[in-house]
Amino acid sequence: MANRNAARRAARSAKKLHPLTLILALVFLAAGVAGGIFLSRRLTQNDRFDLNGAAVVRLEVGEQFSDEMATVVSFGRDISSKVTVGGDALNVEEEGIYQLVYTVDDLRWGDYQRVRVVIVGDPEGAEDYANG
Repeated sequence: MANRNAARRAARSAKKLHPLTLILALVFLAAGVAGGIFLSRRLTQNDRFDLNGAAVVRLEVGEQFSDEMATVVSFGRDISSKVTVGGDALNVEEEGIYQLVYTVDDLRWGDYQRVRVVIVGDPEGAEDYANG
């Protein structure tokens, strides 16, 4: 019986937090969050996902297209070799507006994509891309 009473008292006193313990826990939590944000920004400060060359390319029907691809830096490493191109199947023999979609399988850039518009000939709607 005495052991049970002692165990109950010990359990009750263990449940009570000293105010200093709570303050220290909050200080350490805030320091950890701030340190994590700082470290994340330092690790990714030079990261980029950019198209090489123009975002809008104009070609004559039958003109050759040389894709300059994209440059991707993730956590300070160049991973441009991981870039994949999807979107429309480019046919330089047929007038049209084609979109090439560049993506990379990477933790940092997982949901990002870049799009290059290739205009072959003078199709309807080409004037919407006057800046290219």
